[in-house]
Amino acid sequence: MEIKLVNNEDIPKWECLSLEHDKYVKELVSDITEWYEGNENSISFKKYMESKIKQKEAFMAVDYNGNCLGIIAFSNKNNNITFFGISNNVNIEIIGNKFFSYVFSLLDKNKSININLMNSKSEWINKYKEIIIKNGFVFCGNTVENGVPVNTFVKSPNIIK
Repeated sequence: MEIKLVNNEDIPKWECLSLEHDKYVKELVSDITEWYEGNENSISFKKYMESKIKQKEAFMAVDYNGNCLGIIAFSNKNNNITFFGISNNVNIEIIGNKFFSYVFSLLDKNKSININLMNSKSEWINKYKEIIIKNGFVFCGNTVENGVPVNTFVKSPNIIK
């Protein structure tokens, strides 16, 4: 496995990865249009991906064949993880831990880091929650992201490795 910078040619892989998780979004809202198209407060998913690629703030785990195992994106400006997706076909713990280790080395260790996770009760999303907590994040509240209820977790600066 290798972690590489996401580029424009990887957008279809990123879109496919996101589609794998639509069933969890659909548990929470009946219409996922806003999730992808954005709203008055958030840009569309396509513009978001393009922005992260342009800012060099998105990384993909790939296998030896170049298949996408997962993607993590972040905001240097806000010191937040803004996308955390792992394919349903791989070991979420191995990929997740490698992603967090990699991104923690790029973000400001003197500031807290936030990450949102959809508020699904599915077994797969619970695995995400476990990895997030194992990497030092604690639950700090609920909000809505592009029309979808999410849980917010924060990693305080004093526990960032």
